[in-house]
Amino acid sequence: MEVSEQCKSRKSGALKRVFVSPGHNDPSEPVYGLARELRNLGIKVYPPDQSMTDDPLKWLKFSLQSQALVFNRYDNGNGLYLQRQLYRAKMCGCITVRWWVGTDVLNCLESEATRQVARAVDRAVDLNIAVSPHLVTELQEIGIQAEYVPSFCDFSALGAHTTSPFPKGVLSYLPTHRRTFYGEKYLIAAIEAHPDLQFFVIADESHALAHYPNVTSLGWVDDLQDIWSRVGMLLRVTEHDGMPRMVLEALARSRYVIYSEVFEGCWYADSTERVLAHLNTFKALDQPNEDGPAIVSFSKAASALFVSKIEVALENAWSLKRLWQLMNAYRQVGQDI
Repeated sequence: MEVSEQCKSRKSGALKRVFVSPGHNDPSEPVYGLARELRNLGIKVYPPDQSMTDDPLKWLKFSLQSQALVFNRYDNGNGLYLQRQLYRAKMCGCITVRWWVGTDVLNCLESEATRQVARAVDRAVDLNIAVSPHLVTELQEIGIQAEYVPSFCDFSALGAHTTSPFPKGVLSYLPTHRRTFYGEKYLIAAIEAHPDLQFFVIADESHALAHYPNVTSLGWVDDLQDIWSRVGMLLRVTEHDGMPRMVLEALARSRYVIYSEVFEGCWYADSTERVLAHLNTFKALDQPNEDGPAIVSFSKAASALFVSKIEVALENAWSLKRLWQLMNAYRQVGQDI
């Protein structure tokens, strides 16, 4: 379903105003992309400048203006302040939705303290949504029930003509302060083993790999449209992942993907040897990944599905049972502080 069709189908939708709260202010924060998708569906998003705020007065203001609060957090602290903020939003009439995207789940898996806090915070959450099935499973294993909605993605290039001849550049996402997490060692091995391939590195403002003659280090890039025409492969081997938009967009553009999660249409790699072997295969190809667009078409209606799940939660938001539970829980938080 195209964006315009989604908007048309939602004109009478119940969800009209949403307060979004990102996990951090980094431009790569997925919640900013979510906010754009919601706006494309004709939904009013607060705060209008997409800034991150935990200020109690601003939080109350945006909560009063909204029907739902959508948030993610990578660090919950001790959980008490976040719980209070969530209950404030609920008392203002918002349902609370936690959006799990990958690293937030990993943090819970790696730390018992983080898991305990996440479970405590979950008492104030009405709906958990995760961007991939394996995240739903991981959350279930730590006692948090989540529903699956695919990652949002720009599918404007779906079915578009692929550059001829097929480009042989390799794209890699390597954020400045998380290079190790995002597989810098695999990328360096690939760069050194394949000097005949050109690597395009984005998000690294330190340009740590710019000294290699076959590396184009672009820093942070807001729009990848011009880059896609120069690359035929996305290399993304991370310590943990959700379902990144970049993988979906690469497949939608008939590009090949070396990926550290098992996903249809991608070449799985969990070692340097596998990465290098896949690159050898890629170099021998002269045709695009024809299966890619069909594989990711399931995500075209993801934003509408996301909204529909919130609207279902809204239908149950004012039951007497829920209000009684809310009042008891809010009093409990006050006693714990």
